[in-house]
Amino acid sequence: MKDQWYGDNRDLVKWGVLLELSRKYKCSAILQVLYRRPSEWATIQIGGDEVDLRPEVIQHFRDAEAISRMRGPVSIEVIADKFQDRHTYSQIIARRIKARTASPGIVFLDPDTGLQPKGKPGHEHVLESELAEIWKLMRTGDVRVFYQHQTNRKGEPWIDVKKDQFAKAIGIQQCCAKLAYAPGIARDVAFFYAQRD
Repeated sequence: MKDQWYGDNRDLVKWGVLLELSRKYKCSAILQVLYRRPSEWATIQIGGDEVDLRPEVIQHFRDAEAISRMRGPVSIEVIADKFQDRHTYSQIIARRIKARTASPGIVFLDPDTGLQPKGKPGHEHVLESELAEIWKLMRTGDVRVFYQHQTNRKGEPWIDVKKDQFAKAIGIQQCCAKLAYAPGIARDVAFFYAQRD
């Protein structure tokens, strides 16, 4: 997730969904895989001079790791390592999943856009093969939650298409993949989830 996207209505829905799912499935911990890609911020103009945004301003308003300090019934851990190389990042994810002590838990994959498209995927996407590998690492009772941004702007259906792709990628029946969303708050995002049995 690019820093610039943090803290909007999508995050309200995201964390509302995650906390409700943690209650529903009696999960005591959430591991957020951030796929963090730091943003390059433009300068600001002050009296004709270009000035960089101060780091403390960016930290205050765009600190995606701040969620781990939220008070509530569930502990939250964030993988905020910089996402550059898929192989290295997959190893980081695997180590963190294996190191978890709370069970059952939620493993939340939070890329910028969601599942890989039919064309060439970028760093804003998660590959189907990566979804499958992470699914294999999860324990019985764990819940996988996946962020998916709207894939088109032409009004064509996209939620069911991506939900089916999610189910196929992790090798479950389509009926076992569930949907959470809040079209009245952020109509361009959906969350797919499934419990590991």
